[in-house]
Formats: sequence, structure tokens, C-alpha cells
Amino acid sequence: GVLAAETVQTVPPWFPKAPSLPPPRGETIRASTADGLLAASDRIGPGGTILLADGHYRLPRVMVLAGKRNITMRSASGDPTKVILSGKGWDGGVKQDDIVHIARCDGVTIADLTFADCRSYGIKVEAENAPSDIHIYNCRFRDIGVRAIKGSAGRDPNVRAVNGSVRYCHFENTKIPPADWLFGGDYIAAIDMMALDDWTFSDNLFRNIKGRNGGGRAAIFIWVRSRRVVVQRNVIVNCDRGVAFGNPGRSTANIAGEQPVYVSNGVIRNNFISGGPDCGIELWYADRIRVCNNSIWRPDRNWRRGIRIGAGTTRTEIINNLVHGEI
Repeated sequence: GVLAAETVQTVPPWFPKAPSLPPPRGETIRASTADGLLAASDRIGPGGTILLADGHYRLPRVMVLAGKRNITMRSASGDPTKVILSGKGWDGGVKQDDIVHIARCDGVTIADLTFADCRSYGIKVEAENAPSDIHIYNCRFRDIGVRAIKGSAGRDPNVRAVNGSVRYCHFENTKIPPADWLFGGDYIAAIDMMALDDWTFSDNLFRNIKGRNGGGRAAIFIWVRSRRVVVQRNVIVNCDRGVAFGNPGRSTANIAGEQPVYVSNGVIRNNFISGGPDCGIELWYADRIRVCNNSIWRPDRNWRRGIRIGAGTTRTEIINNLVHGEI
């Protein structure tokens, strides 16, 4: 399925623009081809920056960042629309088609780039490898078949991805998964991350993140041993779900017999969420969450799905929200 072209709209004029990053310091490697980019990602040293020339980089394999310290990968122009990294394609038939993996790293900034046209993950942050200071800034994600940004987790309850952010990014799909993909075409989200500690998701725009049957996962879905997560000032339009801390199911990262606490000490504030068949904001197995100052518009037929408080949610405040719909 393809969404009608008129659903793809420009960014609202009042939406904040990303401040430009300062000029790079330290080692700089310039890349202008996919092979050159992969070589640069292997070679870049601590404190270095990879600058990508304008163009379309069709990566023949996933780029794996491991053991890197304080590196940056960004477009030379600062314009994310002019530098596109893509995989084998939404319809390429390669189920493990990812663009970038971030493993055991201490300091990675990915900025001013577009990630497009891959079957599985745009950027995967591997919390099981304890990365820290991971920042995704002013990037665009378009037509990523499963997760634009995926955060995986292991079973060790003490290992997390620490101190990160996704800011000033835009997520948009023009396609809907076919029925023979996972869960009848509903296994799709923009951000789905686990085992986070001290992360912020702010000033992002999400449009048309949809499953085939209206059962897509949330535009921002955080779960499994995450804590100190802030979701603020995001605009979410025509996505199946808005923001979810936790879900009613279990993950392979859950430990047998443990009572799940999917997100603790989190904040969901000042978000605008409009349209979509399912919930604006939902909480499951969440502890000490503040949900405040959000504006949520449910279509009349989905009136009951404004804010949903699910099982296992404790010590939580839901205050000062404007909701067209029910709680």
C-alpha cells in the first residue's frame, strides 16, 4: 500500500528549527561514495568527524560503529535532505536490511542526514553493548520498513544505553507494510527502544507511521528496563499510536519471573498528537511517570483512546492535558 501524495505535507512553520552544529574539530575524513563512507567509519579515530558530501549513498552492507569514542558523522552542507543513506529498499526482500548499528561506543553523534528505503532498521542502538552518549540530531527518516530507530537489549538488568537523545528529527512513511510482513503488516514504529537510562526525545515530527490494520506500534515506544526518559515537544500526526511507555506484552529481554517495570521516572510533556486509530498516549507497567501539558486530538470514532493507563502502572501523575477524547 502507498499513502496518497497529499498526506505528505511540509513542516508547520511554527515548528522549531534545529540550531546548526558548530564546525568540526579534530580529525576530519570526507566521504563522497558509499564505499568511502564505510571505509571512513572503520578508520575514524577518537574525536574525529566524518563529513559526507551531498549525494545518495546506497550502502552494500550495514555500517557497524563499535569501539568508537566521541565521533560525529554528519553532512558537510548541514542540510539533511541533500545526503541520503539507504539500504536495499523497502521492497528489497532482505529482512535484515539495516543501515547503521551502534554497538560499544562512548560518544556518537549522527547529524544532518537522511535515512531512507530499508526493510528493517535505519539506526540500531545496541543497549546490550552499553553504549553511552549517543545523539541523533536533525536527521530525516523515510520509508523504513520496521523501525527508523531501534534500541535492542540483552538480559542483563544492569546493562543499558546511557545518556542519549533524538532531537529535531523528522519521521515519515509514504508506504504501508504488506500483509505478509510480521503481525499482518502491523509490526512497524518510528522509535522502539529498550534499556535506556537518561534519554531525551524532543522537537521531533512524526507523520504517517502506520501498520496495515491500524495496529502499528507507537511513534515513540519505550520499554524494558528504561528509566529517566523525557519525551517532550514532539508533533505526531496520523500515526497509529502516539507515545507508549511499555506495552501489555513480554519481550525476549524480560527475565523469567520478574515483574516488569518497563519505564520508571519518565516524563511525557508538551506533545501534540493528532489522528490515528489507536491511543494518543498509553502507559503499561510504568512507574513514577508524569504526563502533563500534552494536547491530544482523537477522531470521534476513536474517542475512547485519548490516554490509556494500562496494567502495572504505579505512582503516576496525569495532569494539565488538553484531550479531545477520553482518559
